[in-house]
Amino acid sequence: MIIIADSGSTKTEWSVVKNNRVLHKVLTAGLNPYFVTTRDVAEVVSTSVIPVIAHETVESIFFYGSGCSTPDKKKVIDDALRESFPGAQTGIEHDIMGAARALFQDKPGIACILGTGSNSCLYDGKQIRERNFSAGYIFGDEGSGAVIGKIFMTEYLKDRPPREIIRAFDETWGLTREQILNGVYKEANPNRFLASFTRFLKEHISHPWVHKLMESCFDDFFKEQVSRYTGYKTVPLGCIGSVGYHFSDLIRHIAQMHGVKTGSFEISPMQGLLRYHRSDD
Repeated sequence: MIIIADSGSTKTEWSVVKNNRVLHKVLTAGLNPYFVTTRDVAEVVSTSVIPVIAHETVESIFFYGSGCSTPDKKKVIDDALRESFPGAQTGIEHDIMGAARALFQDKPGIACILGTGSNSCLYDGKQIRERNFSAGYIFGDEGSGAVIGKIFMTEYLKDRPPREIIRAFDETWGLTREQILNGVYKEANPNRFLASFTRFLKEHISHPWVHKLMESCFDDFFKEQVSRYTGYKTVPLGCIGSVGYHFSDLIRHIAQMHGVKTGSFEISPMQGLLRYHRSDD
């Protein structure tokens, strides 16, 4: 039996696999080691994951997580899993490696994560060869939901969108300017707050003004991240995440404009990771 986990700051998806068949799926809180301790992780596992396994023996655990980018952060997760499953082999990797393996298996490609944040890497089929620092939504994160929301809110607060877009947004969200500013400057998780506005933009993507704004956002992503990879026009680009998935048609169009081939766009890496690890069970 093996366990595969895909974890972000918000939620973690666990798949319990035996004989290449998923026996159980469990959703728990996000386990980003920048925000949780080893004890926090062990408690989540003991209360939500171990009960569904009963007396089965877990041979291997593959954990792909946001924040698992350095040895000390990986250790936060690894210590908890080793404590919870004595004797099991553990593999802790950053979520961008999970995206790369899910999208390309053992083939090369440019793997991207486009959700609340953005991330990408050049993958050679085994290892990550190049990775651009996305710098977060204040300094970078081009193409992410947070940055798209930030750009839209900048235009909205300065009264620049067409009247019909302003009217539609007001009718849908009913937010005052004070509430918007509080959501960004005073409340927790302003990146998620900003990213939430991508739903509105998706609903109005057929409007020329919205379409142009979204084109510009994804064009920035290709200019600032994708085009910086060695041989970026020679390998396919794939994407994991809600923004990438829901705006896949537009991203494919922008990719074509940049001479970039595209592969699959998935909302979650789990199905790809199940294929990648199928021979490990």
